[in-house]
Amino acid sequence: MAVTIRDVASEANVSATTVSRVFNHTDLVRPETVERVRRIADEMGYQPNATAKSLSHGRTDAIGVVLPAPHGEFFSEVMRGIDEVAQSSHYHLLISSSHYNRDEAEAAMRALSGRVDGLLVMTTHVEADDILQTPRPDVPVVFMNSSNVGPDHDAYDIENREGAYKATKHLIERGYRNIGVITGPRNSLDVQERLSGFRDALSDSGRNPSEAPVIDGDFTRASGYEAGKQILELDPRPDAFFSCNDYMAIGAISAFQEAGITTPGDIAIAGFDDIPSARYASPPLTTVRVPVFDLGRRAAQRLLDRMAGHSEMPIEEATLGSELVIRSST
Repeated sequence: MAVTIRDVASEANVSATTVSRVFNHTDLVRPETVERVRRIADEMGYQPNATAKSLSHGRTDAIGVVLPAPHGEFFSEVMRGIDEVAQSSHYHLLISSSHYNRDEAEAAMRALSGRVDGLLVMTTHVEADDILQTPRPDVPVVFMNSSNVGPDHDAYDIENREGAYKATKHLIERGYRNIGVITGPRNSLDVQERLSGFRDALSDSGRNPSEAPVIDGDFTRASGYEAGKQILELDPRPDAFFSCNDYMAIGAISAFQEAGITTPGDIAIAGFDDIPSARYASPPLTTVRVPVFDLGRRAAQRLLDRMAGHSEMPIEEATLGSELVIRSST
């Protein structure tokens, strides 16, 4: 049976109010009493109630994070940047996923907003007005790579369109003639912008983007593998593909290899994100490197500044640049 605050109070011969003050407002209790109550609480194995403590302080010492998906190297790198900042400032992280669904994103933010001191949000389906309808509209919010956030919230994005343009232009300059694309979730802002960059590069080279083969995926390696099998059935078969993320590119290469198709000899492929495993793929993957760790780190630091009451800071909207990394797959 858990030790309660009243158990500690009885053993220490003080009131339950005094025990509460020892763990929440030590300035209101004599130092010798604080020392005695804490010693007795430790001996009894008492653990202060975190919820009650947060209500007493008016803060939770926690940051909420809403991501489109709960797994993958891309999101792991985002979380690594966030965690570095949170840990250095002694904040805990509460993480939820929208699964690329607008309703789930809004539900996650409503659920988290009453439990955290600030929110970091990466979702393609949320608008600023949705945040203002949460149970605690005073919770600071910083967006990462999200759409339609409006002028009243800090927002940090990655260079999706330009990155895709660079990758597609590289394939064109390498002499590939029939270039297709593997997409991700069509309701994803990332996919929409990367498709735009892909098509712009084709158009600028005098090609008709509407003639480019389009294979659907969902950002997973398995969907890339299925896309690879579909590519092998196309007639005429494209000689190169741009994949809207690395996972799908690596999956497609696996399908090619199973069929005896070489990369880049038979089909070249370029990805996006430069996840850690991209350089260790076989062959190593040409891809667009985006500073995902910095995205999480900068957004988290900005949120901490807002949580500290720096409301006078101007709203910051920043786009983090991209870099084409050329490896053996092209």
